[in-house]
Amino acid sequence: MRPLLILILTIFLSSCGFWGKDKQFPDGNYQVICGYTNEVYLKAKADNPLNVEPDVRCDHPLYYRSFLSLRDKEHFVFAIDDILLYGKYTFNGSKLELIDATKGKLSLDIIQVKKDFVQLKGDFSAFNSAHLPNTERLYINFELDKTPIREQPSKFDSGINLWRNIPTRAENDREIKERALNFLDYSIAYFQHISNSGVHHDYKIDGVESPITYAQNGIVLKAWEDVPVSWKELFYNEENALVAYQYLLAGFKYGQKEKYSVTGLLLITFYLKNLRNSLSTLG
Repeated sequence: MRPLLILILTIFLSSCGFWGKDKQFPDGNYQVICGYTNEVYLKAKADNPLNVEPDVRCDHPLYYRSFLSLRDKEHFVFAIDDILLYGKYTFNGSKLELIDATKGKLSLDIIQVKKDFVQLKGDFSAFNSAHLPNTERLYINFELDKTPIREQPSKFDSGINLWRNIPTRAENDREIKERALNFLDYSIAYFQHISNSGVHHDYKIDGVESPITYAQNGIVLKAWEDVPVSWKELFYNEENALVAYQYLLAGFKYGQKEKYSVTGLLLITFYLKNLRNSLSTLG
């Protein structure tokens, strides 16, 4: 009986020591792999606690294009669908506090930390979003992304994620084209990143829902009526989105028609870069 009591006491004291410490996790690039509203989370946990572990994955385009990048012990970029925050961060007890000089502070509860995975909970009601539920707290699972960064800018840089900032007014032609180019730059970085990951057989093209169809043998512009609503919603209204679409169409029409001896992700990246260069010359 005495050895068992000692064992129980040891475990209890170890648990107290763990919960008494600050919850932190290493800096790095963390990819969103799943998310839950508060209601869904509690129901799933009641059914089976394993349903809501931090390493649980879900399948939705919102997750593929969302991430948290913690850098230099101080600088962060947080892109959660159409919300973009960047600035300085700190760990405060069991919270991760993100401080954006323009948009304010977001405090995220650190719910669980598991090797290469972390689960955070936050209230996003203070931020404007067309897609993200903001009437209740959200639980979000992240996985540490160990893919080497070989090209700059990377998909984790704030500069090529500015398209996430939803416009609050109608934009002029120059602003619309800049937004379309910024999204194209993100798309290039996205495919470069997936290519560098080495996971070519299971890449998620849904991470860049756009007017472009991506295929093993190239890229094609979709008909206007087939353009995803999520891309149109990057712009102030459908009229602005149509201007951006016509801009891309001109790039496809008048761009250089080059042939490459590669296929798959590398070919997609080459063609996207060609399109980007063509659009730059159009002004």
